[in-house]
Amino acid sequence: MKYGIGIDTGGTFTDSVIVDFNERRLVSKAKALTTKQDLRIGIQNSLAALDNSLFPDVKLVSLSTTLATNSVVEGKGSRVGLIIAVPDNNSFRLPANIPAEDVAVICGAHNLGGDEIAPLDADAAHKAIRRMKSRVDAFAVSGYFSIYNSAHELQLKKLIAGECSHPVVCGHELSSGVGMVERAVTAALNASLLPVIGELLDAVMQIMAEKNIHAPLMVVRGDGSLISERSARNRPVETVLSGPAASVIGACWLTGLNDAVVVDMGGTTTDIGVITGAIPASSENGAVVGGWRTRVRSIDMWTAGLGGDSRILVKSADEIHIGPRRVVPLSLASSQCPALNDAMKVMAATQGPALKELDLDFFTLLKMPPFAVGKYERLMLEALDGKVLHRADIERISGPSVDIDQFVKLGFVAEVSFTPTDLLHVKGALRLWDSTACEEAMKFYGNKTGLDREKLIALFFDEIIAKLKFNIAAKSLAEEGIALPARESRELLASLLRLGDNGGIATRFSMKRPLVAVGAPVKAYFPQVANDLGAQLVVPEHAEVANAAGAVTGRVTAMAQVFVRPLRPVGFAVVAADEHKVFDDVEPAIIYAEQVARATAERHAAETGGKNLETTVHTEEKSAPLASGWGKTIFLELKITAMAIGQPYV
Repeated sequence: MKYGIGIDTGGTFTDSVIVDFNERRLVSKAKALTTKQDLRIGIQNSLAALDNSLFPDVKLVSLSTTLATNSVVEGKGSRVGLIIAVPDNNSFRLPANIPAEDVAVICGAHNLGGDEIAPLDADAAHKAIRRMKSRVDAFAVSGYFSIYNSAHELQLKKLIAGECSHPVVCGHELSSGVGMVERAVTAALNASLLPVIGELLDAVMQIMAEKNIHAPLMVVRGDGSLISERSARNRPVETVLSGPAASVIGACWLTGLNDAVVVDMGGTTTDIGVITGAIPASSENGAVVGGWRTRVRSIDMWTAGLGGDSRILVKSADEIHIGPRRVVPLSLASSQCPALNDAMKVMAATQGPALKELDLDFFTLLKMPPFAVGKYERLMLEALDGKVLHRADIERISGPSVDIDQFVKLGFVAEVSFTPTDLLHVKGALRLWDSTACEEAMKFYGNKTGLDREKLIALFFDEIIAKLKFNIAAKSLAEEGIALPARESRELLASLLRLGDNGGIATRFSMKRPLVAVGAPVKAYFPQVANDLGAQLVVPEHAEVANAAGAVTGRVTAMAQVFVRPLRPVGFAVVAADEHKVFDDVEPAIIYAEQVARATAERHAAETGGKNLETTVHTEEKSAPLASGWGKTIFLELKITAMAIGQPYV
């Protein structure tokens, strides 16, 4: 294998790289603005800026994307019909906000041993399917303890196939973890994402064909591993949080470090992860996406709402807020709409009482909504088309009753304001776009705060660095089991980190792991951050495209779990979603369970695009103390986990 292409569609930029696998080096890189209205445009522009002469020798293309995460958060995707089987459908209550168009709860259940304790109510299932099939685009099914016996989910899948041709997602196919509601949510989200990710993958494959790239396409999962394009189509929910995961993998590949704290400062967020022994720490409870707890394996990331596009809001010298709201930087907006420079000059000249309540509160149109809008809403949208206008001007055009913030939330209108990206333009550390509007913003903020330009720049930098230090320290403490649940604890840590050397007390931090910083703006902030935290700073070459590098340098992994449980009065059962076998003695049961776990993990890894697999098996015993007899325990369960890791199959 010679070359591979990694693509990362981030919130601001779509990055792409070509890596030489034989020499283990990055040979070409490019950035293009992410085009949210059509991700294909940003991908095409980014790939076009690479060394296209290498494309015929590319043997692998891999994609990291925010599309699945954003679609879940924004409620986009297929309409889903969810059918859940439980022991007693009359007493079972689901949370009100399940992400499905229609939900049916019917009778049917298995127990911990995989035995059926309530037969599936096929009549109720038929009624639910017939009611839903004209109202939904896909189905999700979840059974009670289906991870120990998938028969009811498979029966429901067969019943749905007999009624319509809609795709069906089973909960046991996506997770072997307990938590029926979480599995149901995961299955429903997966069903909703089928067309969303499918369309993106179709587009990427079309672009590859146009550019004479004839190679397999893979996608980054939330745990940083890779899956084949076919698997991503069937299991798109596994691609949520793939961007932050790719940054950790890319940082380690670029640095060669196997133990580090990795910080990725992007456009919207700063994501912090820890890697130990070349393996990223993963979340024990599953990823939380759009407010829903799922059973999706993901890297254990600490995310802060601070990035290059975070809004800097200044009320006074003592009241400055940075993030978490993401906006379009003034420098980018003014380069696309030069009239913004004139508007900023007017604001910079504002004096007197009007200055106190005035903010940099501009907006621009991203795309027209597909649904009908009212007369005054249309006036607002048309006025913003190709222009950047202040909130006060918009209200004069459309009236105060139009809720522009709702259109921002829905993704049709974007806010424009001063950001850390603009701050770097002012400082001369970044020259991507026009800095005229940024300089006028500094004059405006100088009038509001009474501070000169240099003091204002220092104040902004201090605030950004303080936020970075707090979040890195908090994540590092959490890794040591020291959580900060209370507001007072967080405020104490923040205060300690802000202490300088001029007072009566000073604090010293010492991070034992290297601090690896990736992302376009890190060189401006992290020397000070690392110094204050007592950390060895590593900013690798090509840090600004670490996500794209991680997208193509990850490995294929698959996990399988099998359980051994005692039976009453005698015997032992080997239990998994597709396995239920009884043994008289525990030793042969364990041997068989390990064989099943290993074979299942290796089969799944091969199905998702892996080769040259290495498989490890880990066992975890669960027991309970006897009521009588101090120190004596009774065996409850043996959980056997197999992990298969391999190279992408090309």
